Amino acid sequence: MVRLGRGAFIKNCLYLYPNSGVSLSRTHFNQWNLGIKMKFSCFQNFRKKAVAASAVGKALVSLVMVFLLAGCQVYQFDRGSVSANSTGSYTTGTVPFTIIGEERPDWLVPESPDAPQVVVSRTTETKGSTGFNGASFLGYMLTLSLIPFYDEVQYEDIYALSWQGETLLESRVTYSIDSYLSLYFPTPMMFMGSLNDEAAEQAVARDFITDHHKDSVLAVIDQQRTDFEQANPQTAAEIAAYLKAGGANSVYRPSAVLRLIDLAPETDTLAYHAANSQVPGYVDLLPARYQAWLIGPKDLRGIDLQTQLAEGVDTDQLLVRMLNAYPEQSGDIQSGYYTGMTRSHRELLKEAGLPAGLVDRMTNEAPSAQLLAAAKTGKLRDASGNIRIPTEAELLEQLVRNDNLGKYMSPYTSDDVLAEWVNSAINANIGATVGTGIGAAAGAYAGEKALEQIPFVGSFLGGAVGAEIGKSVGRETAISASGGWEAIRASSDRSFDDVQSMARYLTAKYGHTGNFADAMDATRQIYPELAEALARAY
Repeated sequence: MVRLGRGAFIKNCLYLYPNSGVSLSRTHFNQWNLGIKMKFSCFQNFRKKAVAASAVGKALVSLVMVFLLAGCQVYQFDRGSVSANSTGSYTTGTVPFTIIGEERPDWLVPESPDAPQVVVSRTTETKGSTGFNGASFLGYMLTLSLIPFYDEVQYEDIYALSWQGETLLESRVTYSIDSYLSLYFPTPMMFMGSLNDEAAEQAVARDFITDHHKDSVLAVIDQQRTDFEQANPQTAAEIAAYLKAGGANSVYRPSAVLRLIDLAPETDTLAYHAANSQVPGYVDLLPARYQAWLIGPKDLRGIDLQTQLAEGVDTDQLLVRMLNAYPEQSGDIQSGYYTGMTRSHRELLKEAGLPAGLVDRMTNEAPSAQLLAAAKTGKLRDASGNIRIPTEAELLEQLVRNDNLGKYMSPYTSDDVLAEWVNSAINANIGATVGTGIGAAAGAYAGEKALEQIPFVGSFLGGAVGAEIGKSVGRETAISASGGWEAIRASSDRSFDDVQSMARYLTAKYGHTGNFADAMDATRQIYPELAEALARAY
């Protein structure tokens, strides 16, 4: 073996790597170091990928756990619960009316575009749950809601045809929507339905039972058509008989009313229409020139005002009647007074000669407070012909009725003297001997005797309940001492509709008189609620 010296080894190295400027051992070290770094870098990349994969796995596991432990509720339309069967025997049907309203079924085909208008509506009413399902609730609780809680709610779908606010035909179909509820698990999703959306399942139900309504409605219309054709009313008497019998709730009722209108004579036509104006829906089908005369309260329609003017009744007197007929309750305005009267109607009446002052008041718009107050006094204008402002005395008199038909009888008559029944009560000294104190004591005694064996309860109930009994007995005693209800009403010629008006009127008009206190004592025994009203009136 040949041994080389250190110098020769270096020379060989420099010979082998003449441009390296370093020894062979340094180059090998650098290459080894680079390899180590590359391996470490690969390890770090692998570790990062492993961490990322672990995070993704944890997220997936979390999502799965959230899904598995997430409660929900599913609603399912029960087709087997529908109360009617659809035969599918009808596709469309010809009907004697046109359709208005939000519901416009294409299977109802009008005979004529000029036919009367009928409103088609569809509503859903909740009939409520069928009852608490104890077995389902027990399974729900024992499994911590793994087994869903089952409930069933019934609904009723109503398809209605109405005319002039009255129902002519109605189809009702009941059905149920089942619900499955779990607080912690998605098990309700095993039941096909709408997730957390009951309205969506109701829409499914409505679509399903539409054919049931179609079959029902068209079958009833076919029967009503047969009945109408068999009756075939031609004269006014026959039509009236039909409308009172089977035609009262038939889709052929508007057709029958139109036949009645067509029978109007060429002369005295308005009088004929007025005679039949009480037939429901009759006026609404008339031409406007006749409608205008027949809209309004009894005795205050255009035809009525014209007749009274011809008889010599003063225009202002008629205006007073119209103002006093204005409804006090806003709800009465919608269905009465001059509902349906339009500007065109009023123009027709003015052109026919009805005074403009009356015609302009034929509206549901509220009259001015001054005009209404003046009308209630019965005297509308002052000496100059202007609408006058009522005096305080006149406004006060509007609180009292000049009859005995009110709820509370006045202790004073229209002659400003005490009514006979009040004198009877005062002479019997009812105010001093009958009332809350004596009556309550008597009642307490009776209650105590009945319950004296029960400590505390006897004294408590005997006093409280007995006091009420005492009040009632005292009131009946006062009524009897005054001559009884018939005598009280018979000897009264004035009355009040409410106790507040009674207190205000009596205090303002008679509070200064010498017999007022005695009169109020006697009256309070019959109307105990008057005491509080009098206290407020002062």
